[in-house]
Amino acid sequence: MARLDRMMPDGGGTTPLSFSTVEDNAAKNSAIDPSTRAKMDAARAASKASWTEGQDPYYTAKVGDTGKTQAQLDAAAGAADVVKGINESYSGLGISSKIDPKTGMVVTTNKGVQITNTKPGSPLYVPPASSGDDKPEKKEISDATRDAFAMLTDLFRSYGLEELAGEIADYMKQGLTSAEALIKLKTNPGGAYATRFAGNFERIKKGLNVLSEAEYINLESSYAQTLKAYGLGNMVSSNRKDNYKKFAEFIAADISAVEFKDRIDLAVTRVQNADPFTRNTLKSFYNINDTDLVSYFLNPTENLPKLQQKVTAAEIGGSAVAQGLTTSATSALSLAEFGIDKAEAQQGYRYIAQALPRGSFLSDISSQGGPAYTQGFAEDVVLRKSGKALSQQERLIEEETSRFKGSSGIADSKSLASQNRGAF
Repeated sequence: MARLDRMMPDGGGTTPLSFSTVEDNAAKNSAIDPSTRAKMDAARAASKASWTEGQDPYYTAKVGDTGKTQAQLDAAAGAADVVKGINESYSGLGISSKIDPKTGMVVTTNKGVQITNTKPGSPLYVPPASSGDDKPEKKEISDATRDAFAMLTDLFRSYGLEELAGEIADYMKQGLTSAEALIKLKTNPGGAYATRFAGNFERIKKGLNVLSEAEYINLESSYAQTLKAYGLGNMVSSNRKDNYKKFAEFIAADISAVEFKDRIDLAVTRVQNADPFTRNTLKSFYNINDTDLVSYFLNPTENLPKLQQKVTAAEIGGSAVAQGLTTSATSALSLAEFGIDKAEAQQGYRYIAQALPRGSFLSDISSQGGPAYTQGFAEDVVLRKSGKALSQQERLIEEETSRFKGSSGIADSKSLASQNRGAF
């Protein structure tokens, strides 16, 4: 480091001149007069004497108005360089340095805990050169940490995620806490946890609340138990991952255990185990086969009320087909929306099948030019109870009565009508 120039007396004033400079000049310039040389020798001797006595100006003389010696200024500058180097190199690790204003010493901390650059294990520790045979020092892991990570491993094993054991162990070796490791495992969208609980990740996208792992697993168990209870155990795979993927769709669609059971009951009780007319009509209406029947009712894109209405329409259409009549998805669904159920459809179509031939004949010979007595007309009379259709049918009955003076079979038809919502 540069030293403060030593002060040499020279006549009436002082001339700044370092001791090394005096020696160099003296050696190079033999023309210096004896008087000057004597002064130089005296100054050098006095200066050396002062150093011996601890009076070296580098350590004692104040520089300008700083109030500090050159030695102090150089030490401060060196400390500042050390602080800058540490902060630039280790800030990403949470390590920072500063100069203590009271002592001027460099103080380095790691996440608030003071460290030194000489203690083994510190990020600032520089190990001595080795022959290459030395093995890196292993960081000790406490028993408490091992226990915490063992519990974490057991937790994920209970979720069916045994494969995460290695990843969990790596996090422990990296120095993470069990809480930090848990966060990493549960927030990685491409990790095993996200695959296992895929339904939750989809729920987040839809703005739905996330189920706890216990709620999620209980819901899966409920789905599986319902399928087995209805004789659909074949839909529960022996491969757990296949079940996770299938059940994730229902969970993401927010299908509760109760709704899942209602869907299965609808598919099995009212369709799969129903009369062949209902079952075949449903398959015809919605272009599904026996293999896809239950899956159709589990499709999350179809809500339960709509599925129930479709089954009712199939029951209505099946009732018509059972009586040798025709049906269509549009007309059957219209009756279902009107509120007709299977029992009403069965009773109504039995009468319509009986009344249709006679009604059609009477409308054909009618002189009033009324509407043709078709199946649709009869459905308006018997099932929808249309006031207009009932009035038109009544005119046909009256015309028949007048024509045959009550001697034909009209009375029987009229009597039957009184039992069947006013139809023939």
